[in-house]
Amino acid sequence: MQKKILFILFFILFLSFFLTSCLEKKGPVPELIENREPIHVFGNSEAGPFYRFIRDYLVDPKLNRVYIWDYLSPEGIDVYDLNGKHLFSFGKRGPGPTDFLALFNVAVDSSGNLWINDFNRKTLKAFTKDGEYLRNVSLPYELQPTSIMKMIFNRYDELYLLAQGSEGQISVWKLDLGKNDQKKLYEEVRRKRLALVEFVPDIAIDGDSNLFITDSFDYTIHILDREGKSIKTFSEKRRKKELIREEDFNIFDDDFRIVKFPSYREILGELSGPSKYLPAIFGINIDGNLIYVWTSEMDEQRRYIIDIYDRNFKKRGQACYFNRIKDNVAKIIDGKLYIPRIENYDLQITKRLGKFIFFNSPDHLCVYAISKSILRR
Repeated sequence: MQKKILFILFFILFLSFFLTSCLEKKGPVPELIENREPIHVFGNSEAGPFYRFIRDYLVDPKLNRVYIWDYLSPEGIDVYDLNGKHLFSFGKRGPGPTDFLALFNVAVDSSGNLWINDFNRKTLKAFTKDGEYLRNVSLPYELQPTSIMKMIFNRYDELYLLAQGSEGQISVWKLDLGKNDQKKLYEEVRRKRLALVEFVPDIAIDGDSNLFITDSFDYTIHILDREGKSIKTFSEKRRKKELIREEDFNIFDDDFRIVKFPSYREILGELSGPSKYLPAIFGINIDGNLIYVWTSEMDEQRRYIIDIYDRNFKKRGQACYFNRIKDNVAKIIDGKLYIPRIENYDLQITKRLGKFIFFNSPDHLCVYAISKSILRR
């Protein structure tokens, strides 16, 4: 009799948990942003230069600065205040020691100095906050064959770099530019690097200079201290992995017709192991005490879902945003979302296009207020 009662109680608890989970999944996911009209727009006739493609940019709230450059034709760096007013531009493309050959990404140290990744030269160029050239620093030999996908300074002015090798292998390094010292903190070699289909993990740091690294396959986040020692690994193992399919290769042609990406069959044929699946996480942002995890899960309108946690990874809520955020070009800073203009509200278009492209040309940088309704009370 006692076993029967225990079984009934267990069954009731299981049913209650199952129904609660179903209700949570079926409930509408609130939008990440407060209003679809941006607070500020960078890159138009009123606010400064035009851009063809904004792949990366830098926001420095301490100095009230936003730095933007054109990824396709980087003629220099344009400097704005946080309200979108163009202040000045500096640098130029060319062969000289202070010029750029390929402007890829930028990080800012505690003094406000900018460290610019000059991709073709395998060097970092340092400039003051006012655009005055300081010096060049060659990347360590081990990093020179790689592509630097992201750079972040911690509060000790140590530089974290996310690097991608020619075959898709990923590594995270810490550089001490003052001591000319480097240390590899993390490595992942599970994914191939193929045309269009390449997924790079993301990195972020918190106020204590702890480093957060996302996995490019599982829903896993590694947290390391500044010495590279593991503090914690957070995993959400219930997430179902999603196979890459033919429809994911739907793109616009020059006449804005939807066609398949050339040689998509060959690419699909080369995918094996983890490379056959979309990553569970596309990116991570840390803003104060909140951690935003950009996932591959979609709502009914094909908007991607962002899981929101506190610093202890207790779930605080969910939100959704339009389209996949390629290379995690989204930044959440001081309660605002900074993101190139990639959103598309036409559900018929988003249903037919694949998951490997921007839906619009990212020629503007938009700023939105984060909605207050996304957090659980």
